[in-house]
Amino acid sequence: MTTAPGAPCYGAPVDRMVVRPIGVDHFSSVRYLHATAVRCATCDALSDEEVAAFVRLVYSPAYADLLMQEEVHGGWIDEELVGTVSWHPAGNNGSTISLGGIFVRHPRIGIGRHLLALAEAHARQRGFERLSACTTDNAVPFFLALGYETAARGVRTLADDCKLPVTFMRKALPPLRASLH
Repeated sequence: MTTAPGAPCYGAPVDRMVVRPIGVDHFSSVRYLHATAVRCATCDALSDEEVAAFVRLVYSPAYADLLMQEEVHGGWIDEELVGTVSWHPAGNNGSTISLGGIFVRHPRIGIGRHLLALAEAHARQRGFERLSACTTDNAVPFFLALGYETAARGVRTLADDCKLPVTFMRKALPPLRASLH
């Protein structure tokens, strides 16, 4: 199923989504996805000024630097980039991975859930015990439904002119089960 840019992708089979690492060659698609997702999904969570500041950041050279500081994976359905997830080890004792963000082009069809499961599996496979995330208020119910708890509320500074109100979330990850041989 191929969709025109901006066309709804309702009911797209997430099991057909291919997830692979994002490289520099994908940054223009990532920028478009991130700007579009924030414009569409956060209208009740962020002010117009906060959305505009984020979109300016996304299209600035500084955003490429932010993306390169994280491991970023993208999900494609056919040739459309429909979501991204990114993470990096948190600056603590090495037991926590911090999500950089989950951005989804077509909400409520399982793309975000699938991408978050990928990040959690990555963390567990590498021995991390916890996952943390900071999210805008619109995504808090998504994380709560997937076993995350609210740790705190605050402001995340992404750039001098881009400060967003966020909720800090966390989740203890179950250990990998030892294989029986």
